[in-house]
Amino acid sequence: MRVEKASVCPLDCPDTCSLTVAVEDETILGGARLARQSVHRGVICAKVARDFPAFTNGDDRILTPLRRTGAKGEGAFSADLLGRGARRHSNT
Repeated sequence: MRVEKASVCPLDCPDTCSLTVAVEDETILGGARLARQSVHRGVICAKVARDFPAFTNGDDRILTPLRRTGAKGEGAFSADLLGRGARRHSNT
């Protein structure tokens, strides 16, 4: 069943837009639009309007925390299921 749900923009920009998106079976289908933000006057950026489903459902989406294991830019990572910061603050 297709429904509309509240979401937020995945891009790292200062606008931090609230969005409304079409969802079916927990998958974002698209149709991202601004959710009542007068500062934007109903206009959403082209990147989100065009690519929002790929940002959230794409094959390249990172699903677990990763730790860089090689030099910066090398693209070498390993799964880091409990990051250094979390270990430092845990009770174990």
